[in-house]
Amino acid sequence: MNLATMRDNVEADLDDAGNAIWSTDEIDRAITRALVEYSKVNPLRAATTIDVTSETREFDLSGVSGLLRMAMVWWPYTAAEPEYPPNWVKFRVWADTLYLQTEDEPQSGDVIRLYYFKKQTIDGLEGATDTTVPADDEEVIILGATAYAALEKARTAIGTVGVSQETPEHWRKWGNERLLEFRAGLDFMREREATAEDARVGPWEVEGGI
Repeated sequence: MNLATMRDNVEADLDDAGNAIWSTDEIDRAITRALVEYSKVNPLRAATTIDVTSETREFDLSGVSGLLRMAMVWWPYTAAEPEYPPNWVKFRVWADTLYLQTEDEPQSGDVIRLYYFKKQTIDGLEGATDTTVPADDEEVIILGATAYAALEKARTAIGTVGVSQETPEHWRKWGNERLLEFRAGLDFMREREATAEDARVGPWEVEGGI
């Protein structure tokens, strides 16, 4: 499902296919909010590498797209002949900085391999060119998006006159009901991911080095 299709589904659930009440930008913002919350429960697993250019233990992570949190760090790493077993090292992350808690410092020419969790994507949203959300989970994101759209409209519509017969209180109540359903769906996913084998060991999407 791409953004256009998901947007249509959200608008249909809101009974606003013609965008008389919600603009497409408002719908997209609601989808983004739902996707962020969903990604914290079921993130995409990814791997990339850092090419070391100087002797240091600190590395900039701002180039790691969609990074939510780090999982594992492997150093030293040789792409042509990966070491076995992997040398997992201790690390800390502060803001966009990765700090390796190692006795020796990585040297220029070394390669560090990162395993991390990143935000899921929807084709067309925030510049994404593919959808990584499993098809079975798309309806949960749509549910969350309708909740956020309704709650935001309830907030901004207070004291205004619009084309809808619905009141801010109606949107608030309806939105909160949908939000509870959305959070219940996320709780189910959290339990599902905690017990699934792939939640512990992969799969990992491989990205280019930074």
